[in-house]
Amino acid sequence: MTIYHVGKNREHTSMIGLFQMLKDDESEKTIYLDEGIYDIFAEYKQAGVPTPPDHVASPDYFDYNVFLPPNTSLIGIGNVQLRFAPSVDEITYGESRTWSPLNIMGGCHIENMEIYCINSRYCIHDDGHNRYKNTRHTYKNVRCTYVLGQIKDGRRLGYNNTIGNGMSQGTEFLFEDCVFRFEGGGNHSAFYTHETGKKDPENSPTLTFRNCQFLGSPDNDRVLRLQNLALAPLHIPTLVENCQFVGGIYLTIYREDSAQHYDVTLVNSGNPPQRIDRPEENPYPIKIISE
Repeated sequence: MTIYHVGKNREHTSMIGLFQMLKDDESEKTIYLDEGIYDIFAEYKQAGVPTPPDHVASPDYFDYNVFLPPNTSLIGIGNVQLRFAPSVDEITYGESRTWSPLNIMGGCHIENMEIYCINSRYCIHDDGHNRYKNTRHTYKNVRCTYVLGQIKDGRRLGYNNTIGNGMSQGTEFLFEDCVFRFEGGGNHSAFYTHETGKKDPENSPTLTFRNCQFLGSPDNDRVLRLQNLALAPLHIPTLVENCQFVGGIYLTIYREDSAQHYDVTLVNSGNPPQRIDRPEENPYPIKIISE
């Protein structure tokens, strides 16, 4: 396994620059981030990443971003902060709707870091877009804070979700000791996930949270938003264990002919407010367990 170090006095001083160098490397590797604050917006600019147009669409997203290489462990040493906080004058609308500090598609292990964002797409965008299937995505002690985007030329910057992730066929997501915080008001998501593409019902994705916090405001009923895009019948086990909520859970469908397939179990996580699209058709009511 190859090991890389990023830091002020290291061979690699830019996380984004190292990701670019390794973009075609799908071997197992570990990247250690030395203690410190990493200005990710500045790193995008220094790396010469093309500025996305304001109307950039989801399929074009890959052409204007830098991704964590697949099969990579990204581990912070000490106090590590990824900071994405350009001013209104520094960033374009297209950049704010496209760039995130961490963009991920393939399998990963992310550990021990804080991510702070304003005027960005998300803190973390993890979406395989069905290019990578049957992968494992593990996050440990990752603390994310997303602040409501500012207004520029009459439009609000950013996508205004702390984390956005899409689950491809057979993917496993595990979050342990993580914090998803949304600040600044509005009914936005501290954690937003959806499944993507056509799926094999026998190989559905899974989603697990342990000892995590979903923090918005008490009147925000979608700090954890689970959205279904698929038409095929699926069963998506979703375990939420020993977690804290400030706000509620929203099970939603993307279009009228979608169904709801998240099978949510809350263990020792209280009984947060629930909002469910077409609850009469929901085959998996949310289960509340206290031990």
